[in-house]
Amino acid sequence: MMGAIALAAILAPVAFAGEGASPDQKNDGDLLWNLLQAEDGVSKTLADIDRALLEAGLALSDGGIEGERAREVLDQLSGLGPFVVDCITIDLDGIIVEVMPEEYQHVQGMNIRDQEHIERLLATRRPAGLAYIESVEGFRAMDFASPVFDEVGRLIGAVTVLVNSTVLFGDALAPHQPEGRAKIWAMTPDGTIIYDSDADQIGRNTFIDPLFREFPDLLAVAERVEMERSGRGAYSIFGTSREVYWTTIDHQGSEIRLLLSVDA
Repeated sequence: MMGAIALAAILAPVAFAGEGASPDQKNDGDLLWNLLQAEDGVSKTLADIDRALLEAGLALSDGGIEGERAREVLDQLSGLGPFVVDCITIDLDGIIVEVMPEEYQHVQGMNIRDQEHIERLLATRRPAGLAYIESVEGFRAMDFASPVFDEVGRLIGAVTVLVNSTVLFGDALAPHQPEGRAKIWAMTPDGTIIYDSDADQIGRNTFIDPLFREFPDLLAVAERVEMERSGRGAYSIFGTSREVYWTTIDHQGSEIRLLLSVDA
């Protein structure tokens, strides 16, 4: 919500252009409304994940993080949406105890404590999310984790949902994607693109990928996107002039930048 308010304040002259505004200004206002709606759509999906993890954590508090009952809880959690890859429980050492669905049983017994968000969860006893990681399943994905406590409040481990970020963002953004010269996409503040309608862009890092080195205007805007929670910039790439607007989605101590790019 705060990101939406900040973006609206910065872009108000465009988004709320009056009768004297040009057709292009009015069109840009419509596009910016798409971006704000897209932010709400993604936030709703993240809230659904939070709710499902909380319910799973409560169920695991009763039966523990291991055994048939734990697998039933994970199986139910994996039905949260088409974006779910797998769901696991881990113990206090970061060892994967149970995993569902069955096709990912090969990761059982692996240690994932070296993943920063898992280490943070075990240290703070608080949920951690929006972690874009190289998963032990063998591909880049987004992970969400929530602590599990026993009946007397002792931390006994965690439950996680590994998410295909392409599917999650694709589904959440689809109703709000503009047509033609504009698109909405997502990246982490460090410049890693985690969703783009051009699948070839996903996983690239704006700051270090050779594809972007020849475009100093793009790199300058990327530096602003890294440091500023919302804003507006312009750059040229491959002969196309482009304006970009961005806002921020906060979740469990992490941030995602949601961006709208508009070709001139």
